[in-house]
Amino acid sequence: MVNVKSFMKKAAEQGRAAPAPGGSPAVPAAPAALPASKADRRAADISDAIVPCRTRQEFTQEIRYHWNRSRKEFLSIGRYLNRAKETLPHGEFEAMIESDMPFSVETAFRFRAVADAIDTGRLTMEMLPGAESVAYQIVTMKPDELERAKAVGLIRPDVTRRQLIDFKQSLRAPKPESTPDRRKQLLAEYARHMARLAEIRAELLRDHGVDPDKPTGGITIDVEAEDVGAAS
Repeated sequence: MVNVKSFMKKAAEQGRAAPAPGGSPAVPAAPAALPASKADRRAADISDAIVPCRTRQEFTQEIRYHWNRSRKEFLSIGRYLNRAKETLPHGEFEAMIESDMPFSVETAFRFRAVADAIDTGRLTMEMLPGAESVAYQIVTMKPDELERAKAVGLIRPDVTRRQLIDFKQSLRAPKPESTPDRRKQLLAEYARHMARLAEIRAELLRDHGVDPDKPTGGITIDVEAEDVGAAS
């Protein structure tokens, strides 16, 4: 009986020893490279692996590491976007953002604005929050607003987006309207008095049968006489 395994082994050895076309010996095929996507996933798995921590110091160290990494990542994205804007032909940058990027045009704009603020010295890495949406609230401040925010201690890595928005709204609150002129005040007061007089007249007519607009109907309103009678 033929040994199948032995036969296949012999055939494989003959195949490796067989010369390639043209008389040259066959060159063993190089091992296939690891697909880029799989290599990327492995690298990401390693960098994102949760390190066992037991102490406050260890947790602090790991959290601060990832916090700083997140800042550097969105800063790098913004810098690449700014370079792409300068390098690519007209219209190609916009097409890239709309078709090739995993974020919106608005998000790309925020990345670019934050990177520009860092690279021009308007904001330092020490002050940069860990999220691009928070950092954008800082870089969109006017120069005087930024100085006031620094003065009150708001320009720091742990500031929240809500704190920055509230601060900006407090500075940009609409100014109180100027005092209405005297004529408008008198007209408004006159309207209020007329409305009250109409209510009083309606009550007199309904409950007392008196029309104060017609004193000749047999009833005369004499406030002074009533006051004198009451005093006596």
